[in-house]
Amino acid sequence: MKIPGGFQSVLQCLRIRDYRLYVTGNVTHGLAIWVLRTSIGWLAWELTKSTAWLGAMAMAETAPSLILAPFAGTVVDRINYFRMMQISQAVAMLLALVLAVLTLSGLITIWILFVLILFRGCLMAFNRPSRMALIHYLVGRDLLAPALAIGSIIHNGTRFIGPALGGLIIVVAGNGWGFASASVLLLVYTVILVVMRVTVEPQKRERRSMMAETVEGLAYVVAHPGIRLQLALLLVMGLAAKPVTDLLPGFAGQVFSMGADGLALLLSANGIGATCGAVWLASRPSGIEGMSRLSILSVLFLAANLMLFVATDIFWLALLFSALLGGGFIILTVTSQTLIQSAVDPAFRGRVISVHGLVVMGVPALGALLLGGLAEHFGLRIPVFAGGVVCLAMWAATWHRRAALKASLETAPAAE
Repeated sequence: MKIPGGFQSVLQCLRIRDYRLYVTGNVTHGLAIWVLRTSIGWLAWELTKSTAWLGAMAMAETAPSLILAPFAGTVVDRINYFRMMQISQAVAMLLALVLAVLTLSGLITIWILFVLILFRGCLMAFNRPSRMALIHYLVGRDLLAPALAIGSIIHNGTRFIGPALGGLIIVVAGNGWGFASASVLLLVYTVILVVMRVTVEPQKRERRSMMAETVEGLAYVVAHPGIRLQLALLLVMGLAAKPVTDLLPGFAGQVFSMGADGLALLLSANGIGATCGAVWLASRPSGIEGMSRLSILSVLFLAANLMLFVATDIFWLALLFSALLGGGFIILTVTSQTLIQSAVDPAFRGRVISVHGLVVMGVPALGALLLGGLAEHFGLRIPVFAGGVVCLAMWAATWHRRAALKASLETAPAAE
């Protein structure tokens, strides 16, 4: 069967039974996460009317993953990570159910909510590397790129639908039923994981202390030239470019003199661009040939669009550049993750994925803090334009190394 538009690799992925189940589960999981986040945010606001508590809830969900990431990767490399994924998803479902019961019964307090979300953040630190490692196991190296692109399409799709669904449930029935709906969606995903026919055996190696194996994983990342450079690209982009999405409220109000409608349009354009970038990646032929070159070119693409975005006073042009930035970020993220997972020694997969997650999730938050602080003194345009210049310099520093990058990343590791 020939699919128009070059989506043969997508069909190849979806022919795999367990991957089809995984994708179906990811849709319900993505919807559940956004319904849950919407309910958590609104409940925290109702209980306190405090923006500080809203920030604390966001911190409680993300900080544990950043702190525990290196150790979580070590655990993933030690055990059957699919079983750990099943257990963590089941516990996450029960946690959402507990939130529903406490909220509907009127027993919830802001401190109980904070502690439960903090526990959920710890749980997700172990869940993420398990989920990402499973993709490679399900589809193999050659189909990894379209499989990850499909994941990005799902992520961006649920990012639009989930909050709207959560908001509708809260308006119609209240926060408690928002948590209850999230628990049902997570139950569906848990059941899907149970019926998948996956047998993952831990890598056989000499066992040492947790700290020793964690340090060994970090040393492996530093020693591998391709993985080290890809993470360096993500780190620089996370500091200098990705934070622009967190600063869009400032651009909408201060630069374009618009309100929430302008912010909504900028965010929507960014999301549409990200979805289009993921669809384009999914349409590429299977295999990873040329991806190292594409990842470096995406840095140049992002640098140019970042500088054009801050240079314009025309709102519709800003929407265009916001969309192109969204597409560029997805292309860099997916190509980097594909290359890293393709090149990594299977014995280090969990630890490397955890370091990748630490860079992808943690560095942009630090970058937003840095650029936001600079913007207080220099305005929005100058720090963000400077970030574009930094990205341009990063592209110039890596472009001449593309052949070495291809050799170290586009060749399967000997252990496979």
